[in-house]
Amino acid sequence: MNEIIEAQHEAIKEVMQVKEVVEHFERLQKKGRNWRCKCPLHNENTPSFVISPTRNIYTCFGGCGSGDAIKFLMHHLKIDYIQAMKWLGDFYHMPVDETTPRTYTRPTIAKRAPAAIPPVQYIPKDIFNKTLTGYADNNFVKFLLTLFEPRVIESLLEKYYIGTSRHYPGAVVFWQIDELFNIRYGKVMGYNPETGKRIKQPFEQINTICGAILKKCLQTQQEAPEWVVKYEAQDTKPQCLFGLHLISEDLNKPIAIVESEKTALVGSIFAPDFIWLATGAKGYEKYNRQGGINEVPELLKAKFRQLAGRKVILFPDLGAVEDWQELAKHLQDIAAVTVSDLLSTIAATYQLPAKSDLCDFLTSVPARRELIETYKDALRDQAPQTTAEGWVIWEYFRDRGLRDCDRIQAHKEIIESGYFNNQSIRSNAER
Repeated sequence: MNEIIEAQHEAIKEVMQVKEVVEHFERLQKKGRNWRCKCPLHNENTPSFVISPTRNIYTCFGGCGSGDAIKFLMHHLKIDYIQAMKWLGDFYHMPVDETTPRTYTRPTIAKRAPAAIPPVQYIPKDIFNKTLTGYADNNFVKFLLTLFEPRVIESLLEKYYIGTSRHYPGAVVFWQIDELFNIRYGKVMGYNPETGKRIKQPFEQINTICGAILKKCLQTQQEAPEWVVKYEAQDTKPQCLFGLHLISEDLNKPIAIVESEKTALVGSIFAPDFIWLATGAKGYEKYNRQGGINEVPELLKAKFRQLAGRKVILFPDLGAVEDWQELAKHLQDIAAVTVSDLLSTIAATYQLPAKSDLCDFLTSVPARRELIETYKDALRDQAPQTTAEGWVIWEYFRDRGLRDCDRIQAHKEIIESGYFNNQSIRSNAER
């Protein structure tokens, strides 16, 4: 090989970074000190391609092995070594040719010094921890007790870190926690303990955790904590999707996204095959009848970037399918986003009122009735059962939303039907 070109190759090798090269082709996700994505070299559902910036190599745990930027280009673009080096030369503005001096180094490009970016101010963990109590007075928890058994609710509170606030009587705190467990945002809301509807009269009971603290400081004539001042001084609050901290619990699970935190919680019980997240608001600009959403704000896109490479299903409220379909178009470069029209399809059958959400459907009388019938079918299929086996069936359905009163009703209906009086069942049970 020409000595000049060989020297140029060595100069390129000194500056090339495998992360920069892979990032040119794939969207990467931060994981600790490393980065990961689905392997570009073979088809896979679970991200197994890990990049180590400190070692400057990639490793595919799905069987493609390890290598540097050169090996990646050779495999990904199906080119040879010389072509890979030419590609890198163009990428790093270090062209490979015989007229370039062998002492060639990467040119210095004059750039304007970037403005100093202050570190993001998150909410302190001690503020967050103080809210994880007082559930006996939490009206949202009282509402959940009308839907599920206490053990199920305890798991919800622990899983989503639901908090309690005294800002409004019996208020709930929905925390937005990212995948690195930074406490990004806290929403304080008042709920009716019987209906589960938000309190909007005589005024709407909604505030941020910082807003609640500032109001208390104003009332007591105390100085606001320094962290609150810094947090509120940020041009944009570091919000994320509600439930984002759960996305790594199972990389094979699809992501279900709804509007309200309440719906995400209820959905996680009735349909545990999804990881349930919430936008905490509409999540999109109001649909413009003259041309749709022209551009989704970058702040909104930033909320979805942590879902890169995942299968995402949006479940809009009744009547909002078109808006969310428009949103999905602008998110396709991030993840495989689809929009479910489930509520539109079943609205008439289940007599859902306008603007119903998935929670309204899942907790409706007809949906409850279907759950009871499914439980009854499971009991019949397993009959005869020992007491222990029957208890296992009940626990399974309890964790998926069946209440104890539903269980009692199901048993009563089976007994009244005379199903367990069948002679063959009795004889099998005796054996």
